[in-house]
Amino acid sequence: MKPTIFNIALLAALCVPAAAAEDKLLEVKDWNVPGIDLKLKLIQPGSFTMGSPETEPDRRDDEVQHKVTISKPFYMGIYEVTQKQYYDLMLPGYDHESWRYCRGPIHDGTALFYRSRKGRSHYVGGKLNLQHPMECVTWHKAMQFCDKINEAERKAGRLPKGYVYRLPTEAEWEYACRAGTTGSYNIEPEKTDAEYLRSADYIKPFANVTAGKPFDVGERKPNAWGLYDMHGNVYEWCLDWYGPYPTGEATDPTGPAEGEKRVARGGCFNGVAPHSPPGVLSRANIYEGMSPFLRSASRYQFSPEIYFYPIIGFRVVLAPEVEAK
Repeated sequence: MKPTIFNIALLAALCVPAAAAEDKLLEVKDWNVPGIDLKLKLIQPGSFTMGSPETEPDRRDDEVQHKVTISKPFYMGIYEVTQKQYYDLMLPGYDHESWRYCRGPIHDGTALFYRSRKGRSHYVGGKLNLQHPMECVTWHKAMQFCDKINEAERKAGRLPKGYVYRLPTEAEWEYACRAGTTGSYNIEPEKTDAEYLRSADYIKPFANVTAGKPFDVGERKPNAWGLYDMHGNVYEWCLDWYGPYPTGEATDPTGPAEGEKRVARGGCFNGVAPHSPPGVLSRANIYEGMSPFLRSASRYQFSPEIYFYPIIGFRVVLAPEVEAK
């Protein structure tokens, strides 16, 4: 195997005592899960203002601003988990080539946008969309994916002490999405007026809401911390139950103790244009611009049991172990 900076750093980390190894691993900027090629970036601790100001266009009442501190470093997936990564880990040996059903064998765990279409609804012989984000996945299936990684990495001795692979908390997600920015989106435009937000120059780095389907991960510009598709493509499950934000400052918040729906962040490939009247969900609005749910502060919630929903995927973090309430 040809030496790389990552391999050298990993070998160096694994050749020292356990306590020192943990510190060393958390100094490596780029991390990778062997076997499924899951790439992650180191996110340093810090504080930020979570939520949005009352003057932000398309703001909702559940985005009350408050100061949040992320006290420990963590790694976050550079990309949303792809179909290939999910299938390789969760459905090893699955016969993808013999798949012939228009809606997909959802009971087996495959995505809706599993093959490219040939004709209006005919998928037979269509190309596999392996670099599309995994979708039609419940919150529980996303957690099982993380658990399988933990089991393998723990056996291999590559799991830092006190750290696990899991879904990001809502605070970790927004902190990583913003990457130090404070505006509506994580790449600050030269202009901030509504017409500029609707323009192709601004939409291109983010989400093509007119596509009507996901696209390969990593096709657009990353944020300042090297993370792709934090705005758009598919919603991403978070660890937290959905509920009101805590009052006052918070350190490493993990959401309410109980709830009915789980948080999802980042918006998706399908949505309504900014500044559209409440409740307007027509396709005409989709073509006008970006969805208000693509904003850094925007929150959404879904039942953790929902499974046939091609707008929800997930992203993995290697972060301090916390209880999934």
